[in-house]
Amino acid sequence: MSIILVLSSVTYALKSQELLKKNNIYASLTRSPAVKAVKGCGYGLLIPASQEMRAIQILQNAGVNIIGIIS
Repeated sequence: MSIILVLSSVTYALKSQELLKKNNIYASLTRSPAVKAVKGCGYGLLIPASQEMRAIQILQNAGVNIIGIIS
């Protein structure tokens, strides 16, 4: 099972993807209709649901603003 972390821009999404990779969390960039429903120009990172809390903590510690979470 996966979740999507919604971010404000493709720049944040790409930087976050790299940051998570360095912490052994695989994330793929997405721009699905579900992401657009949360924020029209938002991008998302698809991650394993089992890594949700760890990924959120890593991104928040790095100053990344997570706009929403889609499960």
